[in-house]
Amino acid sequence: MEKEKEKALGQDGAEREKLPVWFAPAWSTRAISLAVNVVLISYLAFYCTDMLGMNPTTVGAVLLVSKIFDGFTDLVVGYVIDKTNTKWGKARPYEWFIVGVWAFSVLLFSVPDMNAVGQVAWVFVFYTLINSVCATFLNGGDSVYMVRAIRKEENRVMVLSISSIIGMIAVMVFAIILPQMIAGMGSTKSGWTTMTLVFAVPFAIIGLLRFFLVKEVVVDASARPMEEPLGAHASGGHGIGETLKAIFGNVYILLIAGTLLVVNVINGMGTAASYYFKYVMGDIGLQSVASMASLVTPFVLILYPFLQKKLGNTNLFRIGAAIGIVGMVVRTAGGANLATIVVGSICSAIAIMPVSMMVNLYLIDCMDYGEWKTNIRLEGSLASLTSFTSKVGAALASAFTGFIMGMAGYDGNLAVQSQAANQAIVGLYNVLPLIMFVILLALSLAYNLDKKLPQIREELRIRHMENK
Repeated sequence: MEKEKEKALGQDGAEREKLPVWFAPAWSTRAISLAVNVVLISYLAFYCTDMLGMNPTTVGAVLLVSKIFDGFTDLVVGYVIDKTNTKWGKARPYEWFIVGVWAFSVLLFSVPDMNAVGQVAWVFVFYTLINSVCATFLNGGDSVYMVRAIRKEENRVMVLSISSIIGMIAVMVFAIILPQMIAGMGSTKSGWTTMTLVFAVPFAIIGLLRFFLVKEVVVDASARPMEEPLGAHASGGHGIGETLKAIFGNVYILLIAGTLLVVNVINGMGTAASYYFKYVMGDIGLQSVASMASLVTPFVLILYPFLQKKLGNTNLFRIGAAIGIVGMVVRTAGGANLATIVVGSICSAIAIMPVSMMVNLYLIDCMDYGEWKTNIRLEGSLASLTSFTSKVGAALASAFTGFIMGMAGYDGNLAVQSQAANQAIVGLYNVLPLIMFVILLALSLAYNLDKKLPQIREELRIRHMENK
C-alpha cells in the first residue's frame, strides 16, 4: 500500500492522491486517546480538592506554575521536530509519547499518603510530565505529520471531518461514563487509581495505532501542498533567532494561537461543571445527561465538508463563535434548569468545532503564509506554539477555578457550600465561558487569511519553480 501511494505522488501527486477507506479511522486513533486523557485530566482539580483535601487556590497555583515549563519545552520541541529526519519520518516517531501520557496519568491519580508539600510536589511533577513533555511532542507534531501523510487539501478536510466524528463520539461516550464511574468509584483514592488504570491500558494501545498504520509519504523538506521542493533557506537551515523572528512576524499564527488559548479555557471549564452539578444541581450524576446532549454534534460534523466548501473556514469560525455566545446566554439565563443547560452545552460544543476539529488546516495555511512572508517554512515550531497556548488555556481554566473558588471560601470537606462559593461556581460555569466566546468572536473577525491564500500559494509555486 505504501509503495503504491509513493508511486502515485509524482509532480501532480497531490491532485491524484487516493486514500483507503481505513485511513481516516486510523488517523483518528491517537487524537481519540489524547482527547480522552484531556477529559480525565479536567477532573484533576476536583480530585485534589475533594480526595486530597488540598486548598483550591493551591491547586490553581500548581497547575498554572506548571505552564512555565511549557514556555520552554514547546519552543524546544518545535525546534527539535523541525530538525528531525528519521527512517520513520519527521513527526511520526513522537507518537510514542502517548504511552507516557497514560502512564503518568495513572501516577497522577495515585497520590500516596503524605504531607501537603509532598502532595503538591507529586501533582506538579506528573502533571508537568504529561503536559510539558508528552503532550507537547504529540501536539507539536500533529500538523507536521498530516502535511506529510496527506497531500491533497480536500483529503485533509475529509480525514479531519471523519476522524473528528469518530473522536467526538468516543470522547462524548467517555464524558458520559466518567461521572458515573466517579460517583461509583471516586469516593476513595484507591478507586481513582483503579479507574484511571482501567482507561489507561486500552487507550494507550489505541493511541499507538496511528504510528503503525499511517506512514509519512514524504520524509524530507518537500512536504508541501504543492510538489516543488523548497529552497535551502526554507528547509530547516535556520537558527533559533530566525525561527523566533519568523514566528512573531506571522500575525495569523498569533491569532490562531490566541484562539486556541480561548477555546481551551472554554473546554477547561469542564472542571467547574463537576462542582456545578455536585453543589448547584445537587447530583453530579446529572452531568452525564448534559454530556449526552453533545451527541448531536457528530451529525453537524457530517455536514462540515459541505459547509467548509460553501462558506470557508473563516466564516465557519465566526458563525461558531456567535453560536457560542447565544448558547452561553441561554445557559446563564436558565440557571439550574436542565433543559437550558443542555441547549447551552450543545451550542458550546458546536461553537468550538470549527477551531478544535480543523486546527491542522489553519496551521497548514499559516505555514504557507509564513513561508510567503519570511521565506522560512516553519512546521514544528508553529505547531508547538499553538500547543503551548492550548495548554496555557487549559491551565488558566484550572487556575481560574482554583483562585476564584478559594477566594469565595470553597471547602471540599463540606457537603453543602456557602452562598458565595456557589455563586463563584455559577460564574465559572456560565459567565466566564460567555466572556471567552465574545473574545473568540473578536479574534475570528481579525482572521482573514482565507481571502489571501490563493494568491499566496500561486506566488509560492512560482518562487519554488524559480529556485529549482
